[in-house]
Amino acid sequence: MALDKDKIKDSLTIEDIKLILTDLGSDMKMADKLIFQTVCHGGSKHKLHYYESSKEFHCYTDCGKNMDVYQVVIQAKKLQGFDLTFYEAVKYIANLTGKHYSADSTLDKVNSHIIDDWEFINKYRKRNEINKKIEPIHNLNVFQLFSPYGHISWLNEGISHETMRKFNIGYYLRDDRIVIPHYDIESNLVGIRGRAMRKEDVDSGRKYMPLIVGKTQYSHQTMLNLYGLHKTKDAIKRLKKIALFESEKSVLMCEDFYGDNNFSAAICGSSLSRFHVQLVLSLDVEEVFLCFDKMYRDSDSKEAEIYAKKIMKFANMLSPYCTVYVLWDDFEWIDYREAPCDRGKKVLEDFMRAKYEVKTINEGEIV
Repeated sequence: MALDKDKIKDSLTIEDIKLILTDLGSDMKMADKLIFQTVCHGGSKHKLHYYESSKEFHCYTDCGKNMDVYQVVIQAKKLQGFDLTFYEAVKYIANLTGKHYSADSTLDKVNSHIIDDWEFINKYRKRNEINKKIEPIHNLNVFQLFSPYGHISWLNEGISHETMRKFNIGYYLRDDRIVIPHYDIESNLVGIRGRAMRKEDVDSGRKYMPLIVGKTQYSHQTMLNLYGLHKTKDAIKRLKKIALFESEKSVLMCEDFYGDNNFSAAICGSSLSRFHVQLVLSLDVEEVFLCFDKMYRDSDSKEAEIYAKKIMKFANMLSPYCTVYVLWDDFEWIDYREAPCDRGKKVLEDFMRAKYEVKTINEGEIV
């Protein structure tokens, strides 16, 4: 359940403010004035003023800043050696004051109304083996045409040379595309995709496409495979969890974040197939994290509601078998079309802490 930061802040009384500042190690100069010790930067002077009308603090000494109560908490905790995220600051105040106002997230609303489609849900309760497999590519001579070095754009986004070498990422100068080989779980090459670097290719919807070299198109059915499993399956099995992203780039970023503990894979699209589900279940995971791109501009919009219904249907394909979490952006941590990892490791871990658990649904029961 998301916490409504605005409702909580607006509901804070003078006594709540005093309680928060006292808990942060501050004290008041005079009982009849809201002037506190400057815990925002560690000073000893009483120069931190609180203005009830605006719900804002102002530090009249070294800081010289206007801050709301969440910013004061983050600053004070940082001086105490705790690097709080914004979400953790909201939770700290909610727990301290007892004001747990729900944000009524779009994802919550959808989750409580999606259980009418029992035929859709129940057909994923059977764990039938899937026999379809992608034919491996045996002729690897094509790699001689690619530069083995990573593209500067991905290096600038934080994907290291080491990670690109590990996943055999290259560059095809003729088509100006980053080369992304796809392997199945047994490390057989099954396809090669290219990430376009030309603006006209991106603008025309050809950002990610199967690579074409000469008369050969190195395409494969992405619905039958999860990108990165050939490298991350050991961590997934050991940790008994998997994070599913949309793009290959997210898996590469997680490799640099977590190394041998990278438990991610990518569906390489925006739809979770029953073949993806079977692959996930074959790894005997206990937890699944759906880390899909943010495809809504306003979390309270119809656009967000439609997208939430889509994500919840994916979640319910897996929830009968394991615990499923959805990473949903209630706090505007990322922009439209960005993935939860695109802003770095810290933001991704903020998402992980604020994740939504999707309960297993039994017929006739609302959770």
